Amino acid sequence: MIRAQTGRGALRTLKVFSAVGVLAAAIVAVNANLLAARFYRRWDVTSDRLFTLSDATRETLRALKEPVEVVVLLSRGDPLQSSARELLLGYSAESRLVVTKFLDPQQNPAEFLAIQHKYDILTGKAEDGHVIADASIIVAHGDRHWFITPDDMLGFDSDSGSVRPRLERALTEGIANVQVSEKAKICFSRGHQELSLNDAGPEGLAELRTRIEKNNFEAEERDLPGTAKASPFADCRLFVVAGPRLPFDAKDAQDLAEAVKGGMSALLLLSPLLAESGAIKSSGLDPVAALAGVELGRNLVLETDSAQRLPRGIGEVFFAAPKPHAVTEGLLKGGAKVELRVLVSEASALRLTSNDTQPLLTSTSEAIVIDDVRPLLDGRLDDALAQTPHGAQTLGAARELAKPAASQHAPRIIVIAATNPAHNRNFRDSGLYGDRILMENAIAWLAARPALVSVPEKPAHEVGLALSEESLVEVMRYVVIYMPGSAALLGIVVMYRRRSVEKRSRRAGDSRRGDDEARA
Repeated sequence: MIRAQTGRGALRTLKVFSAVGVLAAAIVAVNANLLAARFYRRWDVTSDRLFTLSDATRETLRALKEPVEVVVLLSRGDPLQSSARELLLGYSAESRLVVTKFLDPQQNPAEFLAIQHKYDILTGKAEDGHVIADASIIVAHGDRHWFITPDDMLGFDSDSGSVRPRLERALTEGIANVQVSEKAKICFSRGHQELSLNDAGPEGLAELRTRIEKNNFEAEERDLPGTAKASPFADCRLFVVAGPRLPFDAKDAQDLAEAVKGGMSALLLLSPLLAESGAIKSSGLDPVAALAGVELGRNLVLETDSAQRLPRGIGEVFFAAPKPHAVTEGLLKGGAKVELRVLVSEASALRLTSNDTQPLLTSTSEAIVIDDVRPLLDGRLDDALAQTPHGAQTLGAARELAKPAASQHAPRIIVIAATNPAHNRNFRDSGLYGDRILMENAIAWLAARPALVSVPEKPAHEVGLALSEESLVEVMRYVVIYMPGSAALLGIVVMYRRRSVEKRSRRAGDSRRGDDEARA
């Protein structure tokens, strides 16, 4: 009777402790969820940090004042859908003003049709019946929206067979674009054989135009001189002269200078102009450069420092050092420490004539300046190098003028004595990221707008599985030898361990039986 009561008491105590344990576990789970919701943290374990947001993206998200809706129009079977979902989780974690919505066109055709009519999306069908739209992601804020296509999300290099993720850059550009209601107009001069906005070649400006328009600017070309009805500078926040091959006449240059005095900013990208004889001639833009506190040089800079110049050529292609300024933000780290270099090609030296003018780019102290390239063309390079003194040269400068009474903006001028920073190749080659940063920051500073969103590109990686003969042999070893051998070895170890345990058990049993017989 006493034993029965003791058993029931122990059972009751066990039930109490079990209930307390379940309650404690529930409390721990609730607290863990509350802490996770309050202190959200994500870990990116991918080798290339594909879902780690860049500093530019974080700054853009922290600057949000109103909600931004991101609508993803990708089916569940689309390989880009999972990447978009993971990356947008990071966006939402950084800012609760990013509202995401995933819409599968196959499973929700009616809702997709409504989105199609709302944003005027063109659609079609593939051979397997899947819906194809010209926009995979829509970024919307109020009455403004931004389309992101599959080409914007992923870049494919057919030569190397590799892909480069671009989703973060496309999303951040879209979010920044829909936040700005005003579109500043950036005008490019035409009529002196300048670089063209429509040229998609390595030395064209098509990529720069795309970057400008994706960041809520308008870009168009203007003829100089203008027509009798309209001024070529009308409605231009910024006027760009990019690599003219013909000199400006005095009237065009003076008209441009007067427009700058009236409140328009200007960007001059000027490489040396060569005459047929080989002499370097004037670009004719001295009146505009004078407003910037710069005297244009009729010369060519050659870098003799082997650590800064490229192996090819005679030193006309080299890396310039950026100087502290709003235009060079992102190129410098920790004050004056250079983080990214700017590659310049066929640059001339500038002379600063005003204390208000700030240098942007300089060469090393080992650079030389040649006023006449005819000795180089005649093959007398050593003579030219021996007769020219060495010294640091200014390759780019910036200045902000006083604000005119009739203008809302103070005019700003940047003169860069090289044309190549604006070329298309800078936006396609990750190795020229410094030139791209320089151009984007220059346009933003000149237009008195926040810096363009410049998200670093993710590393490229190969597509599919490419196996060489050596790789096939290694795979065969793993499949035929290593894996079966490991399994057999593990089986042998388990078998011997089991037999040893059984032997010890039999010995222990025989020993107990012997003891019992001895006691009997």
